[in-house]
Formats: sequence, structure tokens, C-alpha cells
Amino acid sequence: MGKLMDIDELAECLGVKKATIYSWVSQKKIPHIKLTKRLLKFREQEIMDWIAQKTVSAEPPAKSKVLAIGRKDRHYGRPSSGLTDEYIARIVRNAKAEVLKR
Repeated sequence: MGKLMDIDELAECLGVKKATIYSWVSQKKIPHIKLTKRLLKFREQEIMDWIAQKTVSAEPPAKSKVLAIGRKDRHYGRPSSGLTDEYIARIVRNAKAEVLKR
């Protein structure tokens, strides 16, 4: 059957307030045993499994999304479509000329 924890033990184990656990119980977010109207117990193994399901693995950020925080030369990444700065500047000049003609 495994060890049963009361709400005080669980709150201490998870580092949250008892009110948080009561809220999770009422929302059925956490596995629990309701022995009486006011008596709650929690199976240690079920809680450990529940925590394992909540674990999110960290992934390294994509290189193009990394910002150089605190540096003047921020790199936001540019698609590798072969567009040169000169080509982009020409497109901008042509667009401005189009707008100003009207």
C-alpha cells in the first residue's frame, strides 16, 4: 500500500501552503484519498508519480533566438535566404519611392 501522508506532511514535502493543497484537492488536480468528509490522506508513491508527470525538461534555446543581453550588438537572427543588406536597402528605397509618388 505504501506510506500515507497527511496534509501537513505533504505541504512540507512540496513546500506549499496547506491552502494550496486544499485548492488542488477541490479541483481534483492532485491524487488523494478522502477517508471522511474532513480527513485527507495522500499516497507517497502517487504523489511522487504525480510530480514526475509535472516535470518539464529544459531544452537549449535555438541559436537564432539567443539575445546578447547587456551588449550593444544584439543578434536577433536573420533568415538565411541569401538577402544582402544592399538588396534590402534597394527594396526599401523602391517602396519609399512608390509611396511618395502617390
